Amino acid sequence: MIYHDYASIYDAIGQTAFAATLAKRILAALPHMPRRALDLACGTGAATFVFAAAGITTVGVDRSPQMLAFAHARARAAGFAVTLIEADLRALPSRTPTGPSPHQSALEPASFDLITCLYDSLNYLTADNELAQVLTRASHLLKPGGSLFFDLNTEHEFKTWTESDQVVYDDQGILVYNRLNYDPDRRLATGHIGWFVRDDTGRWWPGSETHTERAWSDEDVQAAITAAGLTLVTRLTPRWEPAPVDAPRIVYHAYKA
Repeated sequence: MIYHDYASIYDAIGQTAFAATLAKRILAALPHMPRRALDLACGTGAATFVFAAAGITTVGVDRSPQMLAFAHARARAAGFAVTLIEADLRALPSRTPTGPSPHQSALEPASFDLITCLYDSLNYLTADNELAQVLTRASHLLKPGGSLFFDLNTEHEFKTWTESDQVVYDDQGILVYNRLNYDPDRRLATGHIGWFVRDDTGRWWPGSETHTERAWSDEDVQAAITAAGLTLVTRLTPRWEPAPVDAPRIVYHAYKA
């Protein structure tokens, strides 16, 4: 499973900063402070704890127990009373549940003012129907008048991945590199993440994971938003500027009437 062995590396090299920055920009953009927020694919809790620190009752959901272990530790250290749930986004409660949900009390229908899914997490949905499915389930949990924010890598970004190698981090006894590729026919991007960690004896230990993301077109995304019963408000860059047509990453803001 992805984000298994990589969870400790992800946290150590500061990959939490991007989602935390987006979370702050989202709160600053909203006309009113939300009372309840749901952070989907919360990882180690970067955005979750921004919301909690603002006094918002916050629930985080992630399918990686290793990532959630770091989130739990951070919550205890900071004294945040957040609810953290291990679950796949595709298994969130829906309008037509197949049975009782073990998380029903925390994930009540129409109970959240704000839902987020940050750091290209929805790119990991690769089957044709999955984006609309997850957005529909998120809409089911959103209050009327509530907002959904998510960001996606675009095909303009993935086209730069063709046989590309990148050193992501090299400091304090950790080296992380990505070997990237993009298949435009299948619209699938593959990132082979490799790393070496130096222990106290000076020995380097290797690790690796392979991550696959889908290039969802803007038409795909807007169709999924509409299918979920939501209204697109705006498309932004992570710097909170209007997204151009060739933006490598787009932050979508959708609204539930």
